[in-house]
Parts: sequence; structure tokens; C-alpha cells
Amino acid sequence: MRNIQLRAGHIRTQMRGVTLVEMMIAILVLAVGLLGMAGLQAATSKYKINTWARASTATLLSDLTEKIRINPFMAGPGFTDPLLADQPSTLSKFVVADDWSKQQADALSVSTNCAANACTESERAAYDLVIWRQNVRALLPQGAAMIEGGRATGVLLTLMWFDKEQAAATASSDPLARKLEKAPICSSNTPVGMAEQSCCPEKAAAPAGVKCARFRFVP
Repeated sequence: MRNIQLRAGHIRTQMRGVTLVEMMIAILVLAVGLLGMAGLQAATSKYKINTWARASTATLLSDLTEKIRINPFMAGPGFTDPLLADQPSTLSKFVVADDWSKQQADALSVSTNCAANACTESERAAYDLVIWRQNVRALLPQGAAMIEGGRATGVLLTLMWFDKEQAAATASSDPLARKLEKAPICSSNTPVGMAEQSCCPEKAAAPAGVKCARFRFVP
């Protein structure tokens, strides 16, 4: 009887040991799975931010075109205007020529609130442009925009935002060491297509880490 009791106790001890090892293995597997999920979530968040920024550019483009089409004569003379030679497209009120650093320091304050007061066409254009630029800053990380041209030649819009993921490895020996890259500068040699749509104007003086998206439309 005593031998039977000792043997039973030995079996129970062995069973407790096996159960403990299995629990430790399960915890290890769970920890690895959680680490993998955390990495996947971080990568998903990164691409989600980039996708959200790209989607916001379409919204901002649509908003600007509507503001100009509501107040078209403030976007300069049209190509059929007989006084076009005396009224260059630089007369457009929908122009933003400041570079990246100046726009980041701009308070974007409204001089005349056309939502609460009667405004002239010129005041309305100035008000709409400031409100639109406020939306650019709100929807894009450190968002800024340059607007060129007018009704006669078409409007060229460049949207800019900061993307910390626009980086490249600095050394093959350390793949984790990275530095921000500058976007390609637009030039006469820039090929058409995606390269033309994603380059940054030289006069924008965009620093490393800034992405650009360019659109052209006729009001």
C-alpha cells in the first residue's frame, strides 16, 4: 500500500511539472504573438496616416475649385478677355507664393469675417483663401500650399505636408539608422506622370521630410 501511495504521489508530481512547462510555453507563444500584433498595428497606423493625408488632398482640391468657381472673376481674367494683355494672371486673388518656412510661421488670421458681414468680391476671395489654408493646416501634418496661375492659364496647386516616414537608411551596417529625404525638385526635365505630380517647386524651399502633391485645373 505504501508503495502504491508513493507511486501515485510521484505521478502527480510529474503531471504538475508537465503542466507548468506547457503554461510557460503558452505564455511565451502569447508574448511573441502580442509583439507581432504591436508591430503590425504600428505599420498599419503609419500607412493609415499616409492614406488619410492623400485622401485629404482630394478634399482640399475640390474645396478650392468650388471657392474659385463661386467667385471666378477674382481668379484673374479669362483667356477670352479682350483686356488679357493688360491684366496678367498675377491679378488673381487666389495666389499663395510664400515658401514652406513662411507659411509655417503665418498666423492665417482673417481680416474681414465674410461669414458674419457683407463683403466685396475681393474681400470674399481673401476670406475664402484664408479659411481654406486653415483647413490645409488642419487636415495635413504641418500642411501648406502654393497656388499659381489663374483663369487664363489654369491654376497650379501644390499641397505640402511633413511625413516623418520619408526616410532612407544611412548605412548598410545599421539598417535602423535613418535620415529624412528631400522630395525631388520640379524642373523642366521632370518627366510627366507621377514624378511631375509628386515633385516640390524649388521656390517652396521644402525641407527634408516634406511630401508634395500637385494638381492643375481650369476654373
